[in-house]
Amino acid sequence: MSDTLAEALESAVCGVSRDWKKAKRRADKQDRVSGHDLARLRYQAPARVTVREAAFRVMQRAYALASSNGRYYANARQIMYAARPLVLEITGGDIWKDSAYFTQQILKDYLEDWAPDWKVVWDSRGHLTEPHTGKVIGLGGAEVMRYTQDWTGADFELCPSLLPRQGIATVGPGLRFGAVLFIEKEGFDEILRDARIGERHDMAIMSTKGLPVGAACNLAARLSFAGVKILVLHDFDLAGLKIVKTLRLGARLAQGSPVVDIGLRLADVTGLQSEPVVYKQRRDPRLYLRQCGATEAECSYLVRVGDGGWRGHWSGERVELNAMTSEQLITWLEGKLKAHGVARVVPDAEVLANAYRRACFVQEVDAQTEKIRERIAQEDTPAPAGLDVRVKELLEGAEVANWDAAIWHLAALDRARVPTTEG
Repeated sequence: MSDTLAEALESAVCGVSRDWKKAKRRADKQDRVSGHDLARLRYQAPARVTVREAAFRVMQRAYALASSNGRYYANARQIMYAARPLVLEITGGDIWKDSAYFTQQILKDYLEDWAPDWKVVWDSRGHLTEPHTGKVIGLGGAEVMRYTQDWTGADFELCPSLLPRQGIATVGPGLRFGAVLFIEKEGFDEILRDARIGERHDMAIMSTKGLPVGAACNLAARLSFAGVKILVLHDFDLAGLKIVKTLRLGARLAQGSPVVDIGLRLADVTGLQSEPVVYKQRRDPRLYLRQCGATEAECSYLVRVGDGGWRGHWSGERVELNAMTSEQLITWLEGKLKAHGVARVVPDAEVLANAYRRACFVQEVDAQTEKIRERIAQEDTPAPAGLDVRVKELLEGAEVANWDAAIWHLAALDRARVPTTEG
């Protein structure tokens, strides 16, 4: 029996027996159980099981269903759908009203409390785009895990069998980028791409919808550990400062990293149009703003002093990145990147020397390939008789994967029998 099931049974038994124990103590004093106590204990309604308690009871079974007993990764929403009918049965029809309550609260609470060795992933809520390669990586648990596992380093083939025209194939920051711009809004991708910010600064662009999720925090931490500088660009408001705080401390079940806040901050918004903001809460928002690193001057701008939380509302001003024109944004951003030492990637002397040798090899082979291409184009090389029969035989014998591979295999065999010579 699992520890989870054992504890659930223990809790249920203790809950049922508690009132009987009280009645027995009274009976010990009075030499009998009163008729009132006996009737109440016999016919009292069972204690109501909350949705959260029911979800905890069935979580192990739900994960087993969603993951085929741990054989595959399971998405948080898959676990939710597997748990839903089980919870409905236990609660008699009660269920969570919002799927995010299960995936972001109940499931994460369970994983933190019990720490099972489960393979759970969440939906992507943003993406990272590499400069130069153009690779786009979704910020979901599985995507980030695959991406970081495929990272390449400074090693590469000096004489590659596949001959690209130029460039060294890479995945990840190695030899490719030394900084990441984390931007609060996904809508700026086209502006940054058009200005070639990533390419001109050897910098990846990363953005999310709302607060960074665990996958985004873990990727930022892994990049930071690899020596990549993480710069955060955000609106000047409570949500923007929360983003910086979340990346620094980490989301639930995720690591934090030493990111650089490049703004917007109070010093950046002079001359920009602000807009009113209302905080629907009784607690003074400045308390949390200070926890996010806001100065007193910034607190006074974002939250109107003396507002007093009238009827549970506070008010103030905020400034969005959208308050800048595209030209203003790019000019301002370029200045920030320079001020924070974002520089082009130049590998060490050994890597450069190896890359030079590789480039010479590829260019020489490419030149010879062009000569061969011209020669073969001028020759009329007939296909061998019975080619279709030979292809079918290979496919029937399962020696090759498909007809294209069969042709490649037969051409190699025929060329080996009749060596070619160049004039």
